[in-house]
Amino acid sequence: MGQLLSNLANGSLVKLAENSKPTKFIKLDNDHYGTGTGVTLIRKDTFNERQWEASYDSSYKNRYIGCLLDNFCDGIWPLKLDEKIRECLVPVPIVVAEGNQVATLHTIYRKGFALSCTEAGVSGWQTEGKAFSYFSDNAKRIAYLDETATAVYWGLRSPYSDGRRAYGILPGGTVDSDLVYYAYFAPRPAFNLKSSIVVSDSTDSDGCYTVESVPGNDGGLYVKNNGLWVRAV
Repeated sequence: MGQLLSNLANGSLVKLAENSKPTKFIKLDNDHYGTGTGVTLIRKDTFNERQWEASYDSSYKNRYIGCLLDNFCDGIWPLKLDEKIRECLVPVPIVVAEGNQVATLHTIYRKGFALSCTEAGVSGWQTEGKAFSYFSDNAKRIAYLDETATAVYWGLRSPYSDGRRAYGILPGGTVDSDLVYYAYFAPRPAFNLKSSIVVSDSTDSDGCYTVESVPGNDGGLYVKNNGLWVRAV
């Protein structure tokens, strides 16, 4: 029978294909960004640590909008997902701080994004959005380099109050800031999917729910058959 993705408890693991490889994601919440914004998930593990933004001088470089971390999460990473899953991505309004000691907050729409300090349940320079209840302690914030036992510093979208630093989560799950041009910020994309996706009733051997069907942009219902998406209805 299957069940709606939105029926899963927060903290449940869901498998999605990333570059055709089954990859684990954590369900964080339903409609966190407003009614109709779908189900928020975050990659369980991180990609390799890299720069938040490229800057090798003292100039202002900690504006999230258009930075390297933003471009990876919203531009590069979604292309790694299956086509039909990409069609189910829901652009959501996220709140981002200006940075460089400017108190202005902006609301921008993204399909993939880094979490803010506020969303990850830690204190930052500004309040950006609202916290996910899943991140209730340091242990829940710890993330590992893809399929390893190595905990890493993963990047948040929140700028520090000066112009050259941004926040991230340390390997122990606490928050810190560092210079944006240091390759310390491992991307861990968060994103929203349509609530009408159907997943399995039970978990697989890895403790993950798997996708059974997705709604297509043409109004049809799609299932995977021998690794290919086919229109079922």
